[in-house]
Amino acid sequence: MTTDNELLGLLQLASPSLPIGGFAWSAGLESAIELGWVKNDAQLKHWLLTMLQGLAYLDLPVLLRLYDAQKAGQNEVVAYWSDFIRASRETRELLFEDEQQALALVRLLKGQGIEVNGLPEPPALMSVWALAAQSWGLSAYTAALGFAWSWLENQLAVAAKTLPLGQTSIQRLLLALKPELIRALALATSLDDDQLGLGLPGQVQASALHETQYSRLFRS
Repeated sequence: MTTDNELLGLLQLASPSLPIGGFAWSAGLESAIELGWVKNDAQLKHWLLTMLQGLAYLDLPVLLRLYDAQKAGQNEVVAYWSDFIRASRETRELLFEDEQQALALVRLLKGQGIEVNGLPEPPALMSVWALAAQSWGLSAYTAALGFAWSWLENQLAVAAKTLPLGQTSIQRLLLALKPELIRALALATSLDDDQLGLGLPGQVQASALHETQYSRLFRS
């Protein structure tokens, strides 16, 4: 059962107001919209479901492993999975997005007096997220679900700012995709180490093209 403290910790960690700059990044979605790949509700849903596969095979299972390794004091294992996920960021912007949010979350934890010396240098966002989750009383599963929710909210916020979609459409997509977050996390918990990692060529191409996009609102 989720305790009140865990629920409050989840709300804090997954909140859009968490000061790590998540609102500044689109993870390639802005470019996909500019290129005409995502123009309406149906195409946006397809894009998000595809990106969610990336979370299921990479971000979420690595987060679970980092959480367990940190809890057990296995610093070498933490460094391995942090390096693994950083190496899986296939463009300059995707890596920079990971780095900048990780450093912002490190600053937040330091400001709260939380010890961060056990983090690898430089840390991956997932390694800092796992530390924040433990510090705020979240289980590994809740931490992963909170990250997936935060990712989805941010992606829909990007779409709301760049597509002619009203808030009703955004909320409809949010409701439709909530069960997919649970399915993605269930898949993530079932994977062995040698099954981790998933290439998303469309996102990689969009992210690479975003570097030279003439007009843009977001940093990735």
